[in-house]
Amino acid sequence: MLIDPFVVIAQIINFLILVALLKRFLYKPITQAMEARSQRIERQLATAAAKEKDAEAEKELYRQKQQKLEAQKQVWLEEAKQEVDREQERLRQQAKTEVNLAQLQWYESFKQDRHKFTRELRDRLSQQVALTARKALLDLANANLEAQIIETFIARLHNLDDSQLKAIRDAPIPNPDHVIIIRSSFVIDDAKKARLISAIKEQIATNAEVQFATVEDLICGIELCDCAPRSGEANRGSKISWNLEHYLTELETTTAKVLAENNNQAA
Repeated sequence: MLIDPFVVIAQIINFLILVALLKRFLYKPITQAMEARSQRIERQLATAAAKEKDAEAEKELYRQKQQKLEAQKQVWLEEAKQEVDREQERLRQQAKTEVNLAQLQWYESFKQDRHKFTRELRDRLSQQVALTARKALLDLANANLEAQIIETFIARLHNLDDSQLKAIRDAPIPNPDHVIIIRSSFVIDDAKKARLISAIKEQIATNAEVQFATVEDLICGIELCDCAPRSGEANRGSKISWNLEHYLTELETTTAKVLAENNNQAA
């Protein structure tokens, strides 16, 4: 087969023209587009890298802030715990103080109530002892007891010492008529009256005027007063008496004293 040089040269020229055309109108735009895309990708990668770097910085900043916040949280928790402990201690001390104060007030109130009750019980008991004794003596009073009372009183008149006689004779309230009043809780018969009058005239005044009166405020007793009362007044002179009231009063005082001593020892 024969090769036509003209055809070969024409084909080569056509190929070169095609290559030139392709390079001019196809390859160059493609390479430019690829270059532009490559640059755009590089810019995007750079932007992504920058954003990633910024994200890492933000992440590190957030981590630091989180660590700082965690540390601050621990400080706050510790401060809150200490504040709670201090408040609990304050409330505990306040409650303890209030309880101690309430206990002290209750104890003082109880002690006062106990002392008041004991004092009232002591007074009532002593009064009841004396009252019971009075009732018993009133129930036991009879003629023999009354006669013995008069004999005892007469014996006492005969045994007055000088100081008692001087007190009666030198009384500050004048008694020129020597009025002597015998007060008793029972009626005295005439024989006993005569003996009493004789003892009074012998021991106190020979010209004494003796008067007798029965009263209810004496318990199995008898009393001598050397001055007659004025109208509306009680006897104002010296007195000589024998009365179970003295013994009962002494009993009541002694009972109250014993109860008070026992109460002080118990307290």
